[in-house]
Amino acid sequence: MKENMFKLLETFIAVYETRNFSKAAEQLFLSQPTISVHISQLEKELDTTLFQRNGRTEVRPTENAKRFYPDAIKIIEDWQHASNKIADHHLAKSRLKIAASHTTATTLLPQILAYLTQDIDRLQIEISLHNSDDILEMASQHQIDLGLIEKPSVNDAVKRYQIASDQLVLAGDLKSPIWLIRENGSGVHHYTQQYLKQKGIVPEQIIRISSNTIIVAMLENGIGQSIVSKKTLTKKIPFQELNSNFHRPLYLLTPQHEQDSDVKTLITKLIAYLKSDQHWL
Repeated sequence: MKENMFKLLETFIAVYETRNFSKAAEQLFLSQPTISVHISQLEKELDTTLFQRNGRTEVRPTENAKRFYPDAIKIIEDWQHASNKIADHHLAKSRLKIAASHTTATTLLPQILAYLTQDIDRLQIEISLHNSDDILEMASQHQIDLGLIEKPSVNDAVKRYQIASDQLVLAGDLKSPIWLIRENGSGVHHYTQQYLKQKGIVPEQIIRISSNTIIVAMLENGIGQSIVSKKTLTKKIPFQELNSNFHRPLYLLTPQHEQDSDVKTLITKLIAYLKSDQHWL
């Protein structure tokens, strides 16, 4: 295969997963015109149209692109696997970027990190906190290698694994007119809206807070009420259990195509470990 073909395939995968020429360019550190040229070259090579352009940046994959995507990934992965057999990867650390939602950061992430630190001599770990919707987007854009969320969101460029469960409760001063509510896009916000709708509640006062830690601290000081994970509560905070509709799964996300084969192997082992350890579910 021509060396240039690998660049074309990498560009195709980036555009397919981001649905956007500009974002693909940012991901690959290329200019947008170069992305356009690469796609045009690949379309000419395959004698087909891979994307329908909608304006200057947004694109939609054709049926041929959808059929070609898994094959393109396999070609790249096979090449990386073959290259790794020759290259000495023991001298360099693999970068593992993790994004966790505010709930999973305190309930799930510490236990996952305990497992990952077994390979800490081979890893450079970076961690950031975001809401569930943002993490899904980051995984689809290859900005992270691993995401932890509590919202049942999907994206065809992202693999999703159910790895644990969580129980939401109504906590705090249940007579307070003040509701502490997470921002749009968070998993807890999704369930809070569901609860308020089911109960026909229109809060008198709402304080929107983009941090579970701050919400728990306010509840502990007797301020307001909120839907939160039972696992995040301190002993001082009163709570009321809710029905089974508020027992929710927690998910691990990875990009469909992991670009670092060492990271891919590590994540595969992590998922197998989580599935084999029954206390997670």
